[in-house]
Amino acid sequence: MMETRFKWLYAASLALSVAILGQMLLFALQYIFKWKSLFNIFDLCVILFKDLHVPAPIAWNVVNALILYSFSAILWISARHALGSIKAMKLVKKYQDPQLSKQYRDKIQLGEDQFQIISYKAPIAMTIGLWKPRMILSSGLMDMLEPNELRAVIEHEKCHMRHRDPLAIFLLSMISKSMWYIPIFAWMAEKYPIMIELRADKYAITQMKQSAHLGSALLKLLKQAPTPHISLSHASFAETSMNVRIMHILDPQMKISFKWPLVRLLISLLTIILLVGLI
Repeated sequence: MMETRFKWLYAASLALSVAILGQMLLFALQYIFKWKSLFNIFDLCVILFKDLHVPAPIAWNVVNALILYSFSAILWISARHALGSIKAMKLVKKYQDPQLSKQYRDKIQLGEDQFQIISYKAPIAMTIGLWKPRMILSSGLMDMLEPNELRAVIEHEKCHMRHRDPLAIFLLSMISKSMWYIPIFAWMAEKYPIMIELRADKYAITQMKQSAHLGSALLKLLKQAPTPHISLSHASFAETSMNVRIMHILDPQMKISFKWPLVRLLISLLTIILLVGLI
């Protein structure tokens, strides 16, 4: 039930952000190209501010500052992610173990562009790639885990690949940072990755038909040094919500619930209403 609610909240967050950004873009294009006045929620914002006796230049500057910041942030985050992806793929290509990768690809039935093993001492298990997700494992991880533990980790990452979780993480991060003035987006960007990990854990437990191997793999990774920081959006086996995940692994039937952010919801609604009156 909680997973379904978060899926709807994720879809609603994307739809709302696209609608707001679309209206911002329309408002900017109307001004730049001197189009005839079309209905725009941001035009209503200016009227609202006039009714509240706020000087028009202030309203105009606030609107333009929000539009400029939001689109600049989106461009910056996208460019940084693109550069991070290029750098990451160069490192994967440099350290990949083609022979070992092929051996395991045949076992887990994944293509060459979906699974790679790199020669790296630190234990790494993650899924990267927005449109074509791929699983990256390190030789350090494989040396540390028993075969069944490794299989549980692989099943976990397969779930991330199937649902394109790196894309969801990237979009929520971009929305929350470019539209920080709507705080519900930041809450979603914080909580949704937890649901993603719980879903992947649940899938791995189902595939393994028990939770012991997944739990022991997670505990082994907890004892290791922190995973090297990766600048691009990714879904990593051992980076998110450890306490919640361990409890869920110990009791897969346990119901996970989050306290709804009523204050953030109220502030977000007021902000959206204000934007409707400003733009």
